[in-house]
Amino acid sequence: MATRDLATLITGATGFVGREVAHRLLASDAERRLIALVRAPDDPTAERRRESIVSGLPPSVAERLEVVRGDVASPGLGLDDRAHDALLERIDRIVHCAASVRFDLPLHVARRENVESTREILSLCRQIRSRGREGRLDHVSTAFVAGRRKGLVHEDELDVGQEHRNTYERTKLEAELLCREAGGEIPVVIYRPSIVVGRRTSGETTSYKAAYGPMRLLIGAYDLCPAVLNRIVPLPLPPDLHVDLVPVDWVADAIVMLSSRAEAAGGCFHLAAGPRGAARLRELVTLACEHYGTPRVHCVEPGPGLRRLGNAFAPALARFAPKLHNVLSVTYAYGLGMPLFDDANAREAGVAAPPVSEYFERILGFAARTDFGRRRPKLQEQVPALPAE
Repeated sequence: MATRDLATLITGATGFVGREVAHRLLASDAERRLIALVRAPDDPTAERRRESIVSGLPPSVAERLEVVRGDVASPGLGLDDRAHDALLERIDRIVHCAASVRFDLPLHVARRENVESTREILSLCRQIRSRGREGRLDHVSTAFVAGRRKGLVHEDELDVGQEHRNTYERTKLEAELLCREAGGEIPVVIYRPSIVVGRRTSGETTSYKAAYGPMRLLIGAYDLCPAVLNRIVPLPLPPDLHVDLVPVDWVADAIVMLSSRAEAAGGCFHLAAGPRGAARLRELVTLACEHYGTPRVHCVEPGPGLRRLGNAFAPALARFAPKLHNVLSVTYAYGLGMPLFDDANAREAGVAAPPVSEYFERILGFAARTDFGRRRPKLQEQVPALPAE
């Protein structure tokens, strides 16, 4: 089969980041074909998932994506021998976006979703290479493999004995270790996004996870009686906390750009706002108050007394309001300290992230208009144009 007839396999294309990556991969090359591995019990369900991936794309672009039913975390991708061989004959590289981003999974479940899936993908890359093709892997990790580290974290660092807040962080580190170990035999590129939010130009998002839960909780609490709360009840989080957000469209653009460069192989890139672009918490709180027209909220580093009080009430909150407990737990797990992510490799490659303060109000505005996902307007999809010849 000629090289131009081969397809790229993409995993996680139904996800928040993966769908944006799929759109841009198709738009970057008018001859590129994508095969998306999707979990589906039957063909009609798989076709509905294909339609959800290509929604908003012109038919001439959408027709270059097909789906194959499988399970990235199962042996042989959940395919029988015939289907596996047929897939192997048609692909020359893989973009691995699939992962479970839940923080509360038991370790063995998180390992299956995040580590074993990567092991299966690496095995497939080796088989591709054994047939004389490139077998490159573009692997989407996370900047939070850094866990509870403080200070500046560099792109060439990984396991330095850090503790992790949850099984997601831990298993993404383990998956990245597999990729690094395979780097001597497979061309691997590792991407580490920080906290991914909506599009920088419009704030549009299809996912209200990560930063959105804490935003909704805090905005809702202070909006109940702003004249009182904003003046007398401070936000118990460090005002100088660095918050590293990145817009999903920029993340996808960066991945697709770097995936086209042979020299990126072997590299690791923090797709993060970094030391220059991350915002301090007090800046974002001020922007939020200005956006909602409420009195300014003050941030105060929580002292030992407040922490003891929180620990005392946590069991009752977990029992009677588990969703609220989960959001608060995540807020304070990350709100009490996050590192800065050095982005020297990414900047050198020309993919510097926009500063958070430039687009944060658009993120807030879209979240407000949709009531954090309770109302879902039709997204104004804009497919990137093909590059000029």
